[in-house]
Amino acid sequence: MIAGYKAIIDREAVGLALTVFVEITVARHSRQNAALVAESLSGIPGLVACHMVSGNADFLAEIVVSDLTAYERLLTENILTIDAVEQIRSNFSLRAVCTSQPLKLAPV
Repeated sequence: MIAGYKAIIDREAVGLALTVFVEITVARHSRQNAALVAESLSGIPGLVACHMVSGNADFLAEIVVSDLTAYERLLTENILTIDAVEQIRSNFSLRAVCTSQPLKLAPV
């Protein structure tokens, strides 16, 4: 049941002060386009989490970078170059309220 262990790094202390939640919509919905976007996103530097979701977007990616200039470069060089991406919406974190909460497991 334990999937692994990890160190939790203070992002700001290592110069990664900007967290961006990116909503990505796939063009021409198909299994192939969704797979292309998923594979392309997984190789992006700074990507710390990515989920296929329901709702207005198809993917929700959490990206951590040093600043707005670094995000703009990542956006233009990595995300906007994915052919199957139709729309992108960026949401910038003002501050973290809670992260890495433990799972509450029901008694077995």
